[in-house]
Amino acid sequence: MSKDREILLSAKGLSGGYGRVPILHGIDLDVAENEVVGVLGHNGMGKTTLLKTLMGFLPASSGQVRYDQNDITRLPPNERSQMGIGYVPQGRGIFPQLSVRDNLRFAWHDHGTGSEHDVIEAVLADFPRLSRLLDREGGALSGGEQQLLSLARCLMGDPDFLLLDEPTEGIQPSIIEEMSETLLTLRQTRGLSILLVEQNFDFIADLSDRVLVLERGRITGELTREELSDQSKVDQFLGFGAARGTRQNTARAQTQAAAPQRVETFAQQPSAPAPTRSQPSVSTVTAMTIKRPTLAQMRTMAERFGMSLSDEDLSEYTEIIEPYMQAYDRLDAMPDNLPEVRYPRSPGRFLDPSENPLNAWYVKTEVRGAPDGKLRGKRIALKDTICLAGVPLMNGSSIMEGYTPEIDATIVTRMLDAGAIIAGKAHCENFCLSGGSHTNAKGPIHNPYKRGFMAGGSSAGSAALVAAGEVDMAIAGDQGGSIRIPASNCGCYGMKPTHGLVPYTGAMPIEQTIDHLGPITNNVADNALLLEVLAGEDGLDPRQYKPQVYSYTEALGRGAHGLHIGVLSEGFGHPNSEADVDQKVMQAIERFRELGARVEDVSVPEHHTAMDAWTAITLEGLQDGMMWGNSTGTNYRGLFLPSMTDHMAQWKGRADELSHSLKACMFVGEHFQQQYRGRFYGKAQNIMRRCNERYLAALKQYDLLLMPTLPIKPQEHPPADCSLSLYVQRAFEMVPNTAPFNGGLPAMSIPCGFSEGLPIGLQLVGPHYGEMKIYQAAHAFEQSGDWRDM
Repeated sequence: MSKDREILLSAKGLSGGYGRVPILHGIDLDVAENEVVGVLGHNGMGKTTLLKTLMGFLPASSGQVRYDQNDITRLPPNERSQMGIGYVPQGRGIFPQLSVRDNLRFAWHDHGTGSEHDVIEAVLADFPRLSRLLDREGGALSGGEQQLLSLARCLMGDPDFLLLDEPTEGIQPSIIEEMSETLLTLRQTRGLSILLVEQNFDFIADLSDRVLVLERGRITGELTREELSDQSKVDQFLGFGAARGTRQNTARAQTQAAAPQRVETFAQQPSAPAPTRSQPSVSTVTAMTIKRPTLAQMRTMAERFGMSLSDEDLSEYTEIIEPYMQAYDRLDAMPDNLPEVRYPRSPGRFLDPSENPLNAWYVKTEVRGAPDGKLRGKRIALKDTICLAGVPLMNGSSIMEGYTPEIDATIVTRMLDAGAIIAGKAHCENFCLSGGSHTNAKGPIHNPYKRGFMAGGSSAGSAALVAAGEVDMAIAGDQGGSIRIPASNCGCYGMKPTHGLVPYTGAMPIEQTIDHLGPITNNVADNALLLEVLAGEDGLDPRQYKPQVYSYTEALGRGAHGLHIGVLSEGFGHPNSEADVDQKVMQAIERFRELGARVEDVSVPEHHTAMDAWTAITLEGLQDGMMWGNSTGTNYRGLFLPSMTDHMAQWKGRADELSHSLKACMFVGEHFQQQYRGRFYGKAQNIMRRCNERYLAALKQYDLLLMPTLPIKPQEHPPADCSLSLYVQRAFEMVPNTAPFNGGLPAMSIPCGFSEGLPIGLQLVGPHYGEMKIYQAAHAFEQSGDWRDM
């Protein structure tokens, strides 16, 4: 920084984050007039949080922010904007249904710098590409054009200082070069100062006077403009992983050039024939955006594999794999292939505790869908495992805090297309590893009927918000009962559909063979209606295998007369079963008889075996896929979200922040994967298949199976200083009737009574794609009387 320039923006001791989760830790930085400062760091290191805190979207927990000699630490974003600070968020944030012209008009303010027309013309002079696109909708632009529009829109306010968040993400190299040239020109013509958050090394090096390295919310290094061309300095500070690049001939490319002879030899192997004149050659010389393994890293990998290789061998392998590395370079330079986001939205807001008495909301927003459709005007909350583009997702864990997905889950698009309003994200349990409601990083979620008691997990917030009347419907997820447990605890209707009926695309998983999404509502009709919108293939989810879809609302009003219901003996009398729960369910059984159903006892001894199989599948599967696979894993075709994978990977350096219930599961899963090579996972899947055969045999005799949803009523939250044993017990003590049906069969919890001021639910189970019979029985029971009086 030149000493003769005045400091325009400064932060001293700046700390902050989201709620009680700290992200920034004592940040000190200065940006002078007409200076560009880059901030380089991986996803999840706090870059976006830093910009949001500087702009005022997030409060500073300590420290000070000054702009143009004024303390702005407590000023709201609009006042900072009026002082001359412009903000271009990650994800662009344009209005996709407005034209380019209207996007620009929307951002104009009368600051005395000219009329709306004059300011637009001045901005377009800097962005000539947009001039021919003025009448095109923002959502119809390419990603690069949208980024240029976002930057142009910001300049409509005539800022002196720009905060730019990942402007090159997902942008093709030609537009990145254009953006770089435009920003350099704007700096010269307008005297702009810029704080630039980036992962693209070439882009940030071209623009910046100096670069700060941000790791885990702390500034850990600084590179001057001269040092940016010094490879040893770059390697020293970027040891945490190479940044992306845009073009050829970077410093890294110059020092890590491939061996041409070795590349030629690879190209001539039978598996990769040398190109002829009729076969266009794939260039082997690319911008080296991917960090190559060092000799020490190669040696560590060889030792892990059990290989005995000399340093000479390892060096030769480094040359051999160079063409493969170049394939990764080319992949890294390409924009990703992700679904289009169709509806405008804001990032929402975090609530004050006085506005969130149940602690059921994570973030509130209002994303309006189509003007008409089956769900017109219905306000819906999403479990906070489900991607809503531009709106934060934390999955109940501090590890994911600060992550914002760039896509909408398939079911979100379907609901918006049907006229729904997405009202926000509902708190869930920490990485969903709890049937209680006490493990969320932001505190316990309370039962709407009795504060201090479990709302039921893991989709606690979804059910609590429905029961409290804050939303009409909610989406929940279920791997061991996490739709049905909170529905039972909160007196709601919760359907876990047949595995694969509802696409899981765009939701954080636990284990593919047990992952389900489904509706929670206050009545059966809404539940059936919502499932009609959610169900069906999307071509992106490997869990789906030609699902059978029906008009579920047609099951309503058919009555229970003639239904043949089997009462599952093994669903009662668990070691922790409570007498009042079993009694209320028995009374409900008599009501079904009064409604004309034929009800008989049935025994499926494998019900207990299914619980054991589910345990092995879940614990080994989550360790392999959710933890070591960073919620992505491999060996399937479908939609992948690399940004989520990157953020989830932070757990390896922050494992102490994981919940006690997840840690317990990890110990078991890791032990059996390591010591028994995964053989019990495979055996459990085989045995679960046999258990399903036994359930299906009973379901050939009966239309439905019936039992208590849970053996116990909602329990009290354990105290904050409770033992590890009690904490974990409260997470899993309620699942013996729910988890066995995560083998794939549809199951629904319906409320059937109160005891001690807390709801009790019964569970109906059907054959694969048997949701129609479940809704028929559930609706008949619902219409027979108010469950609160039963």
